[in-house]
Amino acid sequence: MDKPVDAEVIIIGSGVMGGLIATRLAKAGKSVIIVEAGPRVKRQEIVERFRNSPFKMSLTNMKLQGVGSPYPDLPHVPSTYGDYIQHVGPVKYATRYLRVVGGTTWHFGSALWRMVPNDFRLHSLYGRGRDWPFGYEELEPWYGEAEAELGVSGVNGQDESGHGGGAWPPRSRPFPMPGLPPSYLFTRLSAMLGKGGYHPVLEPNGRATRPWKKRPACAGNNNCNPVCPIAAKYDGSMHIDEALEQGARLLDNSVVVSIEADDRGKITGIRYKKPDGSEHQLTAHHFVLAAYGIESPKLLLNSTSPRYPGGIANGSDQVGRNLMGHTGISMNLMMKEDVWPGQGPTELLVYLNNRDGDFRRDFPSYKIKVRNTVPTADYAASLIQQGVLGSALDKALHRLSARSLNFAIDFETLPLAENRVLPSRTKTDALGIPLPEIYYSVTDYWHAGKTQGLKDFERFAQLLNADVLKIDTQYQDRQHIMGTTIMGDDPANSVVNRHCQSHDHPNLFIAGTSVMPSASCMNPTLTGAALSLRLADYLLNTVRV
Repeated sequence: MDKPVDAEVIIIGSGVMGGLIATRLAKAGKSVIIVEAGPRVKRQEIVERFRNSPFKMSLTNMKLQGVGSPYPDLPHVPSTYGDYIQHVGPVKYATRYLRVVGGTTWHFGSALWRMVPNDFRLHSLYGRGRDWPFGYEELEPWYGEAEAELGVSGVNGQDESGHGGGAWPPRSRPFPMPGLPPSYLFTRLSAMLGKGGYHPVLEPNGRATRPWKKRPACAGNNNCNPVCPIAAKYDGSMHIDEALEQGARLLDNSVVVSIEADDRGKITGIRYKKPDGSEHQLTAHHFVLAAYGIESPKLLLNSTSPRYPGGIANGSDQVGRNLMGHTGISMNLMMKEDVWPGQGPTELLVYLNNRDGDFRRDFPSYKIKVRNTVPTADYAASLIQQGVLGSALDKALHRLSARSLNFAIDFETLPLAENRVLPSRTKTDALGIPLPEIYYSVTDYWHAGKTQGLKDFERFAQLLNADVLKIDTQYQDRQHIMGTTIMGDDPANSVVNRHCQSHDHPNLFIAGTSVMPSASCMNPTLTGAALSLRLADYLLNTVRV
């Protein structure tokens, strides 16, 4: 007879992936405990902290966000905007994620893209990276489910390949909500860049365009990052709330320090610490690790024992390896006419002419996006420091706010074994848990993409009749963490199988973007959500938790 357990399923992590799975399982009547390292946060408190801060963080000043992040920085869950992440590689992987209930979707830009079919066959088609163990057609219905769960708005019939053709990729159902209308900026840029063969694509996103469940329609506040003040934008706390309404339990401020397994490979329990340092244990029949792409592998690697000296789920030595992101570059332009960025969401218009094609043998796919932000406070501080005051300051602010634009490129990266996450051997947090240490690099393949991207930047400036103020090629991070618990059919070179189930421990499952074998050049949240819903279905209908 099985020993009594605390829950049928324990889910580690309360972001969008953990929330989706918890909701599906709780609705099916399963007993679920969600364990979250960080605290509950209240939207009004985050908004007020942001409003009162002299420094206004946004998508255009990511490097400075440690100065003014409105989210908690607590001893037991140090902020990733500080020096929590240790960088040891030639390229700094300066990612930022939130350790709070609801996770990083609190401050994400809300882009919710599907991958295209060829993204699943990168190695077979182009000789690069890895193939997925299944194709787009397997995930397609789950993309539709994820769009419905997250309340995605988008343009039906749009060619998201970037080639200006028919609807792509294939979809079996329309978007839940129509897309946001383009602003004057987006309309004007589309007309000017279209003369050069650049096809505008409006981004599918998690902002409501009409009342959706408990969310109001987007009011265009233009600070999706760091927080939507009215909850029109989706965030993972919404599914956590739904799971709790269905009977799930949430343990916040509970930092999991180890996962325990018996000699037969069965996961038997987890140990976690509270902020006061006290240690506790929980048991379950099944476990889902959904702590995102840095904390998940760190926890697995930190869970060592005489039976598992390399950590849990690490028989392949692939845990923590194959770290991918969308390492990018950007360009600042000054237009010669007023186009008024800053109306509506922080991002919506993108260009995808190099999203897919035979060129991927030689350089990576990439996305060019318009950052629809106006960092007026930054402009003012810089001008005042230069001695610009009075009416001259007002005139200069008007010009900068109306004409200054930022374009950014997100490049696809490949799963490289040397790019990895490890628990630090020398530095720990307040609870004595090792900090995450990251080695990251880029190859000639990425640099070939940069060369192509710079050509596009030059062409953009010409078509827009704009002056180039600055081009930054210093390996900008886009906060899209992938690959560190990689999926595959072969236990020798992957961490989980096609069902996101550990090869080594049949009652351990890993959810989220960390299982993705390829990165494409698109934001990975929707793909992670689709995989999580597919996993929930597998748990209920095949594993029969």
